[in-house]
Amino acid sequence: MPVEPEVAVSYDELQSLPALFRAGSGGPGPGTRWQALRALLQATEVALLNLEELAAEATVRLRQGRGAEAVRSLEWMVGFGRAWSELAWLVRDLAPVDEDGGGHLLAVTASPSWHRLTLAEKELALELKPLADHPEPCEWKRRLLRYVMLQRIGVEYTCVGGAPSAYEDFVRPDAIREAVREKRLPGENLFTPFRAAHQMPELLARAANDHIGRAVEEIEGGRADRALPLLGRADRLLDAVVRLTDLLVDRLTTDEYHAIRKALGRTSGSHSVGLHYDLMRDLYPALARASQHRDEEIGLLARTIGLHIDRWRLAHVDLPRTNLGGAGTGTRSLTGSPDALRTVARMRETGRERDPYAHTGRTFCATDWDSDVPPLAEIERRLLGGIAGHTQERFQDVQERTGRYAGPSGFAPPPKRCPARPT
Repeated sequence: MPVEPEVAVSYDELQSLPALFRAGSGGPGPGTRWQALRALLQATEVALLNLEELAAEATVRLRQGRGAEAVRSLEWMVGFGRAWSELAWLVRDLAPVDEDGGGHLLAVTASPSWHRLTLAEKELALELKPLADHPEPCEWKRRLLRYVMLQRIGVEYTCVGGAPSAYEDFVRPDAIREAVREKRLPGENLFTPFRAAHQMPELLARAANDHIGRAVEEIEGGRADRALPLLGRADRLLDAVVRLTDLLVDRLTTDEYHAIRKALGRTSGSHSVGLHYDLMRDLYPALARASQHRDEEIGLLARTIGLHIDRWRLAHVDLPRTNLGGAGTGTRSLTGSPDALRTVARMRETGRERDPYAHTGRTFCATDWDSDVPPLAEIERRLLGGIAGHTQERFQDVQERTGRYAGPSGFAPPPKRCPARPT
């Protein structure tokens, strides 16, 4: 059943961003290698905490004879395992070359979150042991094998030397845990993973923004050589931000989203200050302007960052598409947009129009919903029409803007960010 009471009045509150960012305050300076690494390790902590809860959930479901639902928990563990392995690869990629020359070793096995996850998975193993020797194929076996391999990669790669302080001082896992668990919903639902899929990108985007801000300052000061490593790390971080969208795009079903929708209040991902305003409205346009007619490598990195933003927008087009319904159906968003899918598609096109690096010679636009270039487009429209009808019927107060949805969301855009100002 849907959870009725809303738990937040703003996007920041919904995702516990103030608490999450407090965990990242202090420590490495903005735009430094260690700031990027800290963001990756803190995002990994968010994944570990969710894996712990999913493992415990799978154990309970198996004990209750709810095997199909336990498989669903394992599917989400695969999703978070993939996210972890992506973050872990970046930890190794951004590690200093001289990491063995002194300093502290940061290994995920030193995290209290890893310790709690191992305890939860040992309980899960006790339930799976009697089932493991059965010769018949089972859905859970393939999921578990995939997850364990992803975990192996995560454990090996989430290790970096030469750090300025030890793991708990540097990463602050207890503060991350407090932020992740600050808001909860009763019963079984995917509210915590939904938040995690926003919290991890927000941590990475915050660090990427500081890198881009410093890079713009260096380029405008005629120091392009200093901008290159900053933009290189920003490129890596934003690529990970995009990849993390797979958690919701590939995993979250329409019914799973609908079950938590009322709890989200009148919030929207478009209210993300870090992504929609600091990055897309302010910093990337400043970078695009500063990099024009400069060193080719600077221009290529700027263009790549713009492509990451477009990839992110396309991924977030898919969320209202599969959870609210097709374009032209009039399905309203929580904040009152009259046609949610067309609204996010327009946001994407507006961003492209303002991007000097955007490719202008497109032969096809992915958000041309009336096009029959995709051979299955007609079936797509039928399916999305069905989702729209179901959504509008289930959430009539959202659709008709009655009750708590009668007024505006109360969100106001933040002041414009100067490139050099760290978050």
